[in-house]
Amino acid sequence: MAVAFALAVGVVGVALAGLLLNGRAGAAIRVGGIATAAVAATLLGFLVPDIQVLTITAYLMTLAVPAVIVAALTTRLVRFAKPGNGRAAGVWGIAVGAAVLVTLLFWLSYIARDAEPVGYRPLVVFGSLAIGAGWAAVLVRLLRHHRGRCQSCGRPGAPWTTPASAASWGRVLTWSAALCPLPYVVTRLSWLTPWPIGESAETLAAHPGLRIFGLALAVAGEGGTWLTLGLIRPRGEVFPRSLPFLGGRPVPLRAAVIPGLIVSLMMCIAGHSLVQQAFGAGTDLSDHLLVLLMPFPLWGPLLAAATLAYWYRRRPECRACVPATTERRADG
Repeated sequence: MAVAFALAVGVVGVALAGLLLNGRAGAAIRVGGIATAAVAATLLGFLVPDIQVLTITAYLMTLAVPAVIVAALTTRLVRFAKPGNGRAAGVWGIAVGAAVLVTLLFWLSYIARDAEPVGYRPLVVFGSLAIGAGWAAVLVRLLRHHRGRCQSCGRPGAPWTTPASAASWGRVLTWSAALCPLPYVVTRLSWLTPWPIGESAETLAAHPGLRIFGLALAVAGEGGTWLTLGLIRPRGEVFPRSLPFLGGRPVPLRAAVIPGLIVSLMMCIAGHSLVQQAFGAGTDLSDHLLVLLMPFPLWGPLLAAATLAYWYRRRPECRACVPATTERRADG
C-alpha cells in the first residue's frame, strides 16, 4: 500500500513540478503542489514508519558505546603526552582500533546467539522515511517560493527567527529536550537491579547479555543529553580541544542540524507508535505508563525546536539574498 501510494504521489509530483518550473503556474497549481508535498511528507515520512526506525538506530549507536568509552579514556591519556608526539598518536590509534574490533566481535556474538530476525520491515520503514524526508524538503522550498522568501535560507523570517530571539527561547527548549531521556535511562539502568522496568527478571536471568546491553542503552541515552546540551554550549560551535584531529575546529552547522532534525523526526514517529501501543485495545495502566517512561511524543518536538533554534542562532549570511537586499537598499 505504501509503495503504491509513493509511486502515485511521485507521478503527480513530477507533473506538478513540470508546471511549476514553467514559471507561469497559477495560484491553484502552487497550492496543489504544496498540498501534495504536505500529504506525501506526512504519510510517507511520519505515519508509515514506526518505532522500529528509532529502535534500530538506537541499537546501532549503542554498539559503539564501548569503543567510544575506550577512545575517550585513551584521549585523556594522550593529552599528557607532548604535542606532536607521533608515538602518542600511534598509541591512540591502536587502542581505538582494538576497541572497535573487540566491540564488533562481542556484539556479533551476542546477535548471533540471542537476537531475533527482523525480516524486511526495516527496509520498508527506512525507505518510507527517506522518501518522506525528501518530500518534506520539497515542501519547504514550495512554501518559501509561495511566500516570496529566499529559497536558500528562508529570509526574511518572523521576529522569533532572529539570532537573539532564537538564543532566548532555544535555551529553554534545549534544556527541556535534554531532560527527556532521563526516564528512559532510569528504566535501562533498572535492568541491573532485581526490579527491572520494561523487562522481566526471568528474561534477564536467561540472557545476561541483556543487562550489559541495557547499560549501554543508558549510556547512549545520557550521550543524547550531552549532545543536546551542546546546542547551547560552546562545544556546539567549536569542537573541544580534547578531541583528536577535530579539537579547536568550528563545528559545521549542518553537521549538527541535519542529525538533530533526523533524530527528532524518529522521536516523533516513535511517539505516535508508542501512543498506539499504550492506548490500544487490550492495554492496561502499566502500558499507559510507557508514554511517561519513554516520553517520545514530547521529546521529538522539543528536540526539533531546539535544533531549529540552533540553526536560527548560527546560520550565516545568505549569499543568495543578502546581495539582492543590499541592491534594493542602494536603489532606495
